[in-house]
Amino acid sequence: MMQAHDIGSGIRGDVVLRPVSPVERPGSINERPYQALIGVTNEAGQTVAEVRSGPDGRFVIVLAPGTYVLHPESEAMYPQAPAQTVTVVKNHVTPVHIVYDSGIR
Repeated sequence: MMQAHDIGSGIRGDVVLRPVSPVERPGSINERPYQALIGVTNEAGQTVAEVRSGPDGRFVIVLAPGTYVLHPESEAMYPQAPAQTVTVVKNHVTPVHIVYDSGIR
């Protein structure tokens, strides 16, 4: 897998699904890594890339400096995650954390 320091500029992210249990217990982790397809659009709303997070929920994508919107995809009402606006700076890898709502209550 490509390392973040090898890409120049772009986004390094992780994706989680939460909650995974309807009962929250103090000190317990109620989320897990999630494989998801993330669409990337530029400021003009044009799709410039798609990336899929791995089994560990992580992804890296090379992007030129600029402002982008990440669109976490979903095939149903749940799980779902909101879009996020991310600014990529030259020679910098911007970290993002995407949280999918499982719908479990």
